[in-house]
Amino acid sequence: MRNRAGAQSDANDSTQRLSVVFVVAHDSLGGAARAVYRIFDSIRGSFSDSIDIRMRTIHKTRDDADVVGGKPSRSRLEYLEYFVRTRWRKYFPRKPFVSDNTLLHSVAIHHSGLGRELNTRRPDVIMLGWLGGRTLSIPEIGRLKSPVVWRLSDMWMFSGAEHYTPTRRYAEGYSRSSRPPHESGPDLDRETFLRKKRHWKTPRHVITPSHWMAEQVQLSTLTHDWPVHVIPNPIDTDYWKPRAHLQSREALGLPHNARVIAFGTGGGTKHHHKGGDLLLEALPGVAKLMRDAGDNVPVVCVVFGEEREREVHGGIEVRFIGHVNDEELQQVYSAADVMVVPSRLDNLPSTAVEAQACGTPVVAFRVGGLPDIVEDGVTGLIVEPFDVDALSDAIASLLSDSATRGRMGEAARLRANTLWHPDVIARKYVEVLRLAAGRAQ
Repeated sequence: MRNRAGAQSDANDSTQRLSVVFVVAHDSLGGAARAVYRIFDSIRGSFSDSIDIRMRTIHKTRDDADVVGGKPSRSRLEYLEYFVRTRWRKYFPRKPFVSDNTLLHSVAIHHSGLGRELNTRRPDVIMLGWLGGRTLSIPEIGRLKSPVVWRLSDMWMFSGAEHYTPTRRYAEGYSRSSRPPHESGPDLDRETFLRKKRHWKTPRHVITPSHWMAEQVQLSTLTHDWPVHVIPNPIDTDYWKPRAHLQSREALGLPHNARVIAFGTGGGTKHHHKGGDLLLEALPGVAKLMRDAGDNVPVVCVVFGEEREREVHGGIEVRFIGHVNDEELQQVYSAADVMVVPSRLDNLPSTAVEAQACGTPVVAFRVGGLPDIVEDGVTGLIVEPFDVDALSDAIASLLSDSATRGRMGEAARLRANTLWHPDVIARKYVEVLRLAAGRAQ
């Protein structure tokens, strides 16, 4: 039987603020980093009385006292291991790894020292975000002493070295026979996957923004028995909201009388999995469909995230406006008649969420987490992958129908307020954090 002192101690434990450290590579660079910061800020804003949350990042750019940046310090042993590994590879190089998958690969083989730092601090819960290759090594992640919740931005956690992969080798455990025929050199993906299996013995709570990503976690032979929670990304709908249409066009130097298509990512059309090339391929079809329907209003396509000379595709002018800040991005969404997100593979792209919060309908392929964002026929249009003609038709139909655009824009704004409000998302995250820490209420 517990005595009164013990009971009082338990009561104090249950009301004590939960200490959480959110670990990420960047605090603002790219869509994943921006989504992670929004989650962090939502929890901090809604649960400051019960959650003590800090962010530990390697690359800090925000002026935020609760975000700690900078490289951790390696111990002498960690530095010696790093020195030996790098010198060994310098003087005894391996054959190069060659793959058609040119997206980022992270082997996470070198200890950064951050694992030791986190184990010294020993928070109640560590929440991992996008790590890149140098935030924590695979063994460091396995040695974390605090309970871990892992929020996924891509596929790296349950795959090999790839951050995105269409092969699904993770469902086969990266057998040698599953290696794509176009690859050569050392099988870095298999090596990295097997290293994860050696070091990650304890299942961790996983949060995925989309149902598609949750399904992939449960397909992987590495993480099939890890508990998975689907929680979308929050968005501050008091900030991300429709702006004056014509004023936004004036600010961007866009013509008032044109129909405007928007597209963009951190790399513009350079990232193959984001499908910018598919949009450019669809533009001549858009122009033809509109001409055939007798709609001769000029069309302009605005691409953010990439800066280069203007182009013309089938009579549609394409303007590359470079990297934009959040204020300029709101102007892009508000100036646009339709936002196109033609990803080949994606989790829950922020651009589709932000555009709908700004009252702009979205056209996308039925891939990844996009069906979680876009309600087909209500807040935008979903077409089958990767049918460029269907993409052209969907874009043209919205550009030519102002009534449907207006109705979808209003529905998109309402959906954003209902599903993605920061208070709603923060509450769901805190439930998982408390569950991981053994303080479920």
